[in-house]
Amino acid sequence: MKINIIALLILITGQTFGQTSPKVIFFYKPYTNSSETNLYRDTLVKFDFKTQYENIENADIEKEVQIALLHNDYRIVGISGNSYLYPGLEGGYKTNKDGTKAFIGLDPKYKSYIKKYGFKVIQGTSDSMNPDNPPMQGVAYEYAKKYNLLLLEKMKTKK
Repeated sequence: MKINIIALLILITGQTFGQTSPKVIFFYKPYTNSSETNLYRDTLVKFDFKTQYENIENADIEKEVQIALLHNDYRIVGISGNSYLYPGLEGGYKTNKDGTKAFIGLDPKYKSYIKKYGFKVIQGTSDSMNPDNPPMQGVAYEYAKKYNLLLLEKMKTKK
């Protein structure tokens, strides 16, 4: 009987804490070694690829954008690769004089926004892949695309 009660308490407590525990997503400021999280406060949690992957994959993007706006954080989310990419804000392709196509990483209409507010990069994204780590680029791209488009939409209504 005692063991059943203890097990039940552990189960209930674990579920309760699990539901209220915020999911930490790590970012870094471009061109620096400075790291930060979506919580906008210090945390004892350390960066881990698997946890980062799961937290991005299961993120409530609407809530993420609301929290960012409450902290006056209007930065776009980028991912790292050969250069920085701003998902959702790409400019498509242009045809060069020789007929080849070139990818436009940022639609020119967003350049002034990024110049004014800046951007942050999802930690763990890179053009270098480690087979021991989860496939971060795909989930990070989708997260950043949804986040950026929602942020820009909310910024239009904020003006």
